[in-house]
Amino acid sequence: MVLKLIFVTLAGLFLVGCTGQGLSPHPTEDSSGDPAIQARFENWSDTTPPYRIGEGDKLRVMFPLTPELDEDVVVRPDGEVTLRAAGDVSLANLTVSEASAEVARRATERLRQPKAMIAVEDAVSARIFVGGQVKNPGVQRVLGPMTVTEALQLASGTDETARLDEIILIRRAADGRPMLRLVDARGFLEGRAVDNPRVFPGDILYVPRTHIAELDLWIDQFINRVVPFQRTFDYTLTHGSTTTTTPP
Repeated sequence: MVLKLIFVTLAGLFLVGCTGQGLSPHPTEDSSGDPAIQARFENWSDTTPPYRIGEGDKLRVMFPLTPELDEDVVVRPDGEVTLRAAGDVSLANLTVSEASAEVARRATERLRQPKAMIAVEDAVSARIFVGGQVKNPGVQRVLGPMTVTEALQLASGTDETARLDEIILIRRAADGRPMLRLVDARGFLEGRAVDNPRVFPGDILYVPRTHIAELDLWIDQFINRVVPFQRTFDYTLTHGSTTTTTPP
């Protein structure tokens, strides 16, 4: 895991030096202004994304009908936990409701009509990725409610060359594909804009130098080569008529 984080950080530093032509026309907040963007990203939704369980998360697994089988577990690096009532169960990248249903399903081998409930006691894997023109690019842990500008502070702030009025925010939609919008952090800091959206675990923030390079090249360099090395950042991208999913 440490090696993965080192690689992501180095790759983020490499991207800091990239220059190129801008997005034209610039995408609107729902990414609908450019056909090239529309083909690769879902329209933006402000719906709060569900938390997805990840490596290192501390869980309380409860069986209401058989409380003697309740136990506390930690998600292993392979994404699994071992339960007395269900054996080895893969929970990584599942929502809490999906994980509860999966545990109940697996417990049917040992219990009659089991019911399971999962509570996340410590969301260790709650992370975002901040890259581009920031002083400390890489993975940052989310410890509570956080806005875009607060996330930039976690990355030790931005460089002087940062384009703060077109910060790129990417989030996974319900179908696994990414959504993209631009955030005018400069306008917010200067009092000209009121929008400073929250970020959630699994989000990607990229601060460009001036304008980012051709969209296809940026997607290839940043998402397909950098982000897939983190299990938390798992997106399905569409290239023309071919759909590919970044590996966990």
